[in-house]
Amino acid sequence: MKRQWVLRVVLMVCVIWAGRGLGWAQQAPDTILYNGKIVTVDNHEVNADVGTIAQALAIRGDTIVAVGTNAEVRALAGGNTKSIDLKGKTVTPGLAVTHDHPMDWDPLNPLIVKKVVTDDMHIERFLNVPPDEVLQQFPKVLEEAVQKAKTGQWIRISLLYGKEYRWRGQIQPMLGRQFTKQMLDLAAPDNPVVVRAGFVGLLVNQKAIEEINNYYRNVKGSNAPHWGPLGANMERTGVGSVNYRGVEQDVLYPPEVFREIVRLGTSWWAGYGLTVNSSALYTAGALNAYSSLDRNGQMDIRIPWSWIGPHPDFFTNPYFRAGLNAMVGAGSEYLWLIGVWPAGSGTNCTTLPGTSPEVKQREPACDFAPGTPARQALYDHIKAGGRFTGMHTGGDKDIDYVLDIIEQASKDAGMTPEQIRAQRHGYDHLAISPRPDQVARIKNLGMILGGWDIYIWEGRAQQVLKDYGERAAQWVVPRKSILDAGVRQSVEIDRPLGYTDLTFFTVLYSGITRRDQDGAITAPQQAVSREAMLKSATLWGGYYSKREDKLGSIEPGKWADLIVLDRDYLTIPVDDILNIRVLMTMLGGRVVHLVPSLAREIGMQPTGSQVELGGPAAQW
Repeated sequence: MKRQWVLRVVLMVCVIWAGRGLGWAQQAPDTILYNGKIVTVDNHEVNADVGTIAQALAIRGDTIVAVGTNAEVRALAGGNTKSIDLKGKTVTPGLAVTHDHPMDWDPLNPLIVKKVVTDDMHIERFLNVPPDEVLQQFPKVLEEAVQKAKTGQWIRISLLYGKEYRWRGQIQPMLGRQFTKQMLDLAAPDNPVVVRAGFVGLLVNQKAIEEINNYYRNVKGSNAPHWGPLGANMERTGVGSVNYRGVEQDVLYPPEVFREIVRLGTSWWAGYGLTVNSSALYTAGALNAYSSLDRNGQMDIRIPWSWIGPHPDFFTNPYFRAGLNAMVGAGSEYLWLIGVWPAGSGTNCTTLPGTSPEVKQREPACDFAPGTPARQALYDHIKAGGRFTGMHTGGDKDIDYVLDIIEQASKDAGMTPEQIRAQRHGYDHLAISPRPDQVARIKNLGMILGGWDIYIWEGRAQQVLKDYGERAAQWVVPRKSILDAGVRQSVEIDRPLGYTDLTFFTVLYSGITRRDQDGAITAPQQAVSREAMLKSATLWGGYYSKREDKLGSIEPGKWADLIVLDRDYLTIPVDDILNIRVLMTMLGGRVVHLVPSLAREIGMQPTGSQVELGGPAAQW
């Protein structure tokens, strides 16, 4: 009897192990990457430690299933596993940028627009030449476009700022000065014309104003800055700023056309190594485009989005507030709501006196000062349990107001400190903030911040130094102070990289060196290591998006979002970081960007907009 019992146990164990072995065989990885330098960024503490450096990883479906040595991971391969020899190349998590709005920049990419829009639809022209040549060529380009256009057909001319993105200060002021609404009216009386600046800003003629008004005539709140784009000044001068969003995304481009521009755009951004691009979605056109791509499985990056309130009065409705708060966190794996920016345009109002009276005269009013509609809207939103994030604001004075509102509204709602920190409120840009005393409050509230290092690259930190002095320069994206205080921070782009030679590594370089494009260094005490910048650009972007369980690091159980680089980010000379190329981007285990050289090595077809549309990556 005892012998029979032992035999039964042995047989049961054999069956279990046989079944387990069969299960392993059935669940072999789809893809293995080996013989590489896998920078996992799996250390979740608030420091500059990027964690484990591995040799190999395995992917099944859209998920990482193993990370380890070559021998450990390759032993998992099955008959259908594709194994890719990285030949020592560096792999990092996909880059998780925060505070960007790619749908704003995609229409400034000539390669994308020319692929989608033909002259039969409407006339698109681009000028990417120095300012003096813009003055010479624009009248000729406008005349040619008018001659080409049919009666009533839209004409759009984009004035870009150069491959190095240097000409913003000279070209943008041309709108309303050298180039005027009256000039467009005379040249194109029968065609709506929009002249788009290479970042924000536009100029429209009377015919365009009429078309825009016809579209927005029945839209309540049509004078709000991000929705209906017209106000009295624009009606008179034709000059706008962020109003281009509504003009392009809701009025000019038909939904199917804008959707295709954005589809190619998601792929283009993946070519920079981005797998996450957080953004406020300002228009119905933008939200519809991404929603359609998501439903059809055509998203090549993930978009954690923030809702931007077109008017503070929306938040007087408690049902509306509750509805928005209920949706936070909802969505798909590619498009989900992460928070709300109730109102305010974002200003650099500061407590500092300035180096001259003229500096303070130019300084804008604070958005959240006592008595402002935006202050009440933010208070109501936070008291109702909402998360505040995605807003661009920069000046320390306005941040005082924001912190006051968060603390008071949370207290009035009866929230515990733990509940407040769980919200992970945040704000972006950090142009002249936070001050050292504000960092402690931010830490206590559990906030997570953005970081606008491109501001430094453009030389605008030098302008802050000139306008407000050395003390203010120490508050321009003060990464070292924030890191030392134990506050998580992310990395923003917020620039139209598509027509430039800049990349996301230009942004990282700026945070590491505090050096601008002319070589000037501002407040070097606030520089952080390349490891800290990588962590901000990956793992902490996952925290910002509230999906750190799935995003931001290379760990088993997380989505297989990763990039392969052509050089070792962690060891190359710091100036060489500017030259890093992204050879491959994987999103959920799917290759969404692959340059020709690596494609030949691993036996796959090159892919992605940057390759297929003839961008620089097509030659790599």
